[in-house]
Amino acid sequence: MNKKILLIEDKPGLSETLKSLLELHHYDVITAVNGNEGLRLARGHKPDLVISDIYMPVLNGYDMLELFKKDEQLKKIPIVMLSAKTEIDEINLAMKKGAAGYVTKPFLFRNLHAVIRDALR
Repeated sequence: MNKKILLIEDKPGLSETLKSLLELHHYDVITAVNGNEGLRLARGHKPDLVISDIYMPVLNGYDMLELFKKDEQLKKIPIVMLSAKTEIDEINLAMKKGAAGYVTKPFLFRNLHAVIRDALR
């Protein structure tokens, strides 16, 4: 059975590309355009992993991460954060809030895939 990934990304081009690459690696992928939609879809679909951008409209990745960690249904789902921010403070903040991984944009898919595999273990 394929692992289910919820991809939360507000940039359509990146979202479509990542979805295609993940599907090529035999993941089932659900997409959302902001953290609010991501929360709703996570409750309905129970993904094995979430990949989320940090800076998005409506509900950003940090606030969404906090809501996931407070929700009994969602708190055990690993969340990998994606961001163009490379500062150590940003990475530390994401990890402190409970992220299972942090990948900086631009990235090589194989690096993201390694983080995904680790988070799913």
